[in-house]
Amino acid sequence: MMSLYNLLDANQQFALNGRGTTNHCPMALHALAEMGADEARLNDFFAYWLRDKALPASPVSGLADEGQDPEARFSQLRADFSGKVAKEGWQPLFAQIVAQGISPASGAFHPMIRLACAIENAHQGEQAAALAAWHCKPLHLPQGLGAPCPDLPALLARLHETLGGWRSNQRWITAHLRQVAEMPRFVQALPNSLTRQELTQKHDGPDDLLGTLAELALALYWQTRDFTVLHLVTGTRAASLIAAQLGEPLRGDFIRLLWQGVAAAYVTVGAPALGAPRWPDLGAISWQQVTTLAIASDDDHCIKLVHTCWRERAVSPHYLAVAAREVGLLADDWPDDNRGQSGPTFNG
Repeated sequence: MMSLYNLLDANQQFALNGRGTTNHCPMALHALAEMGADEARLNDFFAYWLRDKALPASPVSGLADEGQDPEARFSQLRADFSGKVAKEGWQPLFAQIVAQGISPASGAFHPMIRLACAIENAHQGEQAAALAAWHCKPLHLPQGLGAPCPDLPALLARLHETLGGWRSNQRWITAHLRQVAEMPRFVQALPNSLTRQELTQKHDGPDDLLGTLAELALALYWQTRDFTVLHLVTGTRAASLIAAQLGEPLRGDFIRLLWQGVAAAYVTVGAPALGAPRWPDLGAISWQQVTTLAIASDDDHCIKLVHTCWRERAVSPHYLAVAAREVGLLADDWPDDNRGQSGPTFNG
């Protein structure tokens, strides 16, 4: 039997992507371990991923080049970054990402989520891998030309009015985001600032924007069960973990990139009107029931979503409803006219 840390070491043999997906293995292993999975279950999940999903990493040779195949570039950057993380930690490389304006939405938010997991479990190899993934799938969003908005709800309301109902014919989440980034209507609607958001709060408390985003993402996922919105729920917690370890002005710059990425992601799912959630009576459903089912699942997105909800359970009781529905303890019981169009079912 191998421990979580040893399995994360073994994960370094895998490519950036898997078969029809990105490499969720290290994130799912982290979530399983935190929810109480024993070593046998962690080894079983790793064996499943190795058998059904994993692809071998490209060999490392020479210097990383922007013209390289993304998998070759990822392997080289991961190797290059491993030494830097071991010497200096992950923050200097992360600061370079922010300075280059690379969006947290890059790679459909997966590199950011992967980095947050690696920060929590302190695995330096995974920190290097997450930062390499962020560089390999860079998304740059335009600076907005729109008038300032007071806050995130006002921004989403503006985007709903301007771009509500927009849909992409592309397969991948990242392709949708790139389409939105190139749309003149999006650039004109995107504000150049959020005037009432406090982006420089104390480091021992949550940012106002991050707290608001968590509430909106949870409600929107309950309303739509959209696959992209799921990544906003898990991504918000990841962003909070990262932001808590940043000083100013880096923290403010990162959060600005984050809300711009959230705005683009919201448009990709049709910028639906935000309805008032109708939360169910949970009866005797408990977190123990929910996490037990999540731990037994091989669905990496289910595992990660339930983990996020479980970790944030003290913030809102509604996290239990979302998690219970995800593992099948609650039926889909929203009215048809309150559900958005389903988003893409692919990762990259």
